Amino acid sequence: MPSVLAISGSLRKDSYNSALLRALPQLAPEGMEFDFFEGLAGLPLYSEDLDAAEPPPAVARLRAAISGHDGIVIATPEYLHALPGVLKNAIDWASRPLSEPAFCGKAVLVLVATPARVNGFRALADASALLTGLRNVVVPAPEVVVNAVPDVVVPDGNGGWRIDDPMTRAFIGVQLRILADLLETGAARALQSSFQRRTAELAGLLGRPLP
Repeated sequence: MPSVLAISGSLRKDSYNSALLRALPQLAPEGMEFDFFEGLAGLPLYSEDLDAAEPPPAVARLRAAISGHDGIVIATPEYLHALPGVLKNAIDWASRPLSEPAFCGKAVLVLVATPARVNGFRALADASALLTGLRNVVVPAPEVVVNAVPDVVVPDGNGGWRIDDPMTRAFIGVQLRILADLLETGAARALQSSFQRRTAELAGLLGRPLP
């Protein structure tokens, strides 16, 4: 099974979402391994003026990391009922160049962790809609928002993290197995391949490339 790229939508040193990602290997199916990307803080705000033939080094690293993985797991907080700006900015960069975007044709799992007891589902919906629109296949259910996260994601006593709630463990375990199934079947790659073929056919009918 190919390794999965894990991206945290929080830059905070003691981020609960980063801790949640570090707890996932304990729940993952056999053979699933994780690479952790930690370069979002170095990304400039997206600008077409910067998106040249040689983009900024931090952007090149992000695009290369995403391009090199068929599976992506994102854990993000919810800020003001939506995605954090740092994560949206990363997706903006990874959705380009339009001719060959890095973040396209991937199998994606989105998790949300928040200290609050009622927030999170709007960020989950926000991320899922955005990534689906980029022609990725997002694990649709069971949806997982880890509320009251300090009580759920706790130190494991060995310098790592574990998920202390049995229901959360069970739900995330199911999600990771679905992600593994998507990777095994190549469903996300097939979607992107079909899109490319059919839009090329349409462009031929129109006599011009599609925008």
